[in-house]
Amino acid sequence: MSLEITAPASLLDPSPETAYFWGRVVGDGAIADDRVRIRTSDETAAHRLAAIAEAEQTRQVSDDTEQKQEGITHNIREREYLHDTSITRRENEYMVTVTGNITAEAASRLGLPIPMGTFEQPVSDESSDAQSNTESNITTTSHPHYDFGELTEHTQPLLRGLFEGCGTICYKQSAGAVGLSFVHTKQILERIDDLLKKLSVPAPTSDPAPASSSGHWFSLDDDAAPAVGRELYADTDATGLFAPSRRRKLLGCLDRIDNE
Repeated sequence: MSLEITAPASLLDPSPETAYFWGRVVGDGAIADDRVRIRTSDETAAHRLAAIAEAEQTRQVSDDTEQKQEGITHNIREREYLHDTSITRRENEYMVTVTGNITAEAASRLGLPIPMGTFEQPVSDESSDAQSNTESNITTTSHPHYDFGELTEHTQPLLRGLFEGCGTICYKQSAGAVGLSFVHTKQILERIDDLLKKLSVPAPTSDPAPASSSGHWFSLDDDAAPAVGRELYADTDATGLFAPSRRRKLLGCLDRIDNE
């Protein structure tokens, strides 16, 4: 599927595109003083995120072990399963890095910390500081509230970005159900829970619990997961604001339980 993504005038103007973009940043990204970085295992999603940020704003960082295709940094990553760190898998990893003077305003308008996250360290509920973050020349802001500002007017793409960044899909064969969960810090999970309550379908969740990898996790009730999953990806054919591999896996699992 080839869709043309319309770049917004500013990454901080509220729109479906920017809501999806910043959901991906918070879900599995990093912020430093002059750069925003997003990681994804889906090449098409990487191109779409780069298009949202506009080609001239996008710079990919690489080393000798990485391959670059049309400005997209690609490598192979060995990744632990979030709920069982004794199991690992190898997967493609694509990074999109946006440079510019937007991070301070993003922190102010969206309630995001600077620095936020690294790709070299796992998610932790401990606050990071400038010395522990692998980026250099960064300013630390405290007490982030992750309110996302006016982006919450676009709850569906914002949640979809978060889900693709830190959500998991599990087909439960014995129960004939699909499990949807989120893994991140408790503070971000609380904001995700608030956003889920804004959907037009019920979205009850479990209480956050420590994850075996790092951070915490919660899941949607199995009975609610199909309706929530379909709402998250409703009408996405028209916008292109999704990772095709993630949508394909989710909808495939949902179709499977519908046919059982």
